[in-house]
Amino acid sequence: MRHIIAALACSIALASAPLMADTTIHKWVDANGVTHFGAEPPKNVKAEEVKPRIYSPSTPASTSEKAVETKVEDKPKDATTDKPKEMLTISAEQIAAQCKDAQSRLQQLESSPRLMTRTADGQMQRVPEEERQKMIEAERVRVKEYCE
Repeated sequence: MRHIIAALACSIALASAPLMADTTIHKWVDANGVTHFGAEPPKNVKAEEVKPRIYSPSTPASTSEKAVETKVEDKPKDATTDKPKEMLTISAEQIAAQCKDAQSRLQQLESSPRLMTRTADGQMQRVPEEERQKMIEAERVRVKEYCE
């Protein structure tokens, strides 16, 4: 159980890392015509600043790849600011890894009716069935988002 919670915390931290990062991304094309992205472009090379797109969890994974080609005017509007929402696209490999992780966690949760967790004072305590069911449902949502 401790490993599941640690893995879940790491996944959340990694997923939110792009939101916390405040770095500038530059795009440039080298002499061979290869496009590069990085924090600092080489000197004497024309580079343009790129704004990362934010991935919206409510958007199905299959449509996130299409978001790369959309124009700003075509993006959904944020109700509070009336500005277009930006979407971060993730690679097919990342989607596949998330799918595999969600399926593995769901299988562990469904096959382990007596989950244990460590309390703040270091004692082992059984996870209530209601909490276990919430965890199972959260993993089913992840499976649906990343695997379908």
